[in-house]
Amino acid sequence: MLSLIPIEISQTASAGAWSFNTEKFTGVDLRQIIIDAATATTTFDLSITDEKNNIVFDVDNITGSYGSDPNDLLYLPMRGIYTIAVANSSVLDEVYTGRLILEA
Repeated sequence: MLSLIPIEISQTASAGAWSFNTEKFTGVDLRQIIIDAATATTTFDLSITDEKNNIVFDVDNITGSYGSDPNDLLYLPMRGIYTIAVANSSVLDEVYTGRLILEA
């Protein structure tokens, strides 16, 4: 039986950016990523990079939040360590919250 695994995100941008590395994944799929800036008018870029430095997900010019729309659902097999990153935030010290939803 498949199960959903949420990973909570809480980060504060410094100079308009933040990033973190995931734990090492084996046999999971990323189904949804939700990122919310504290301010609805903040714009930012969101990316996911694998451990070989390949960008596997990239969305630019997001305003306020990403991932709440059903069209934003993903199917991204994840094997290894990934870097989740926000860059080019229009507010340099913005607080971001959200979650990754993995399916195992």
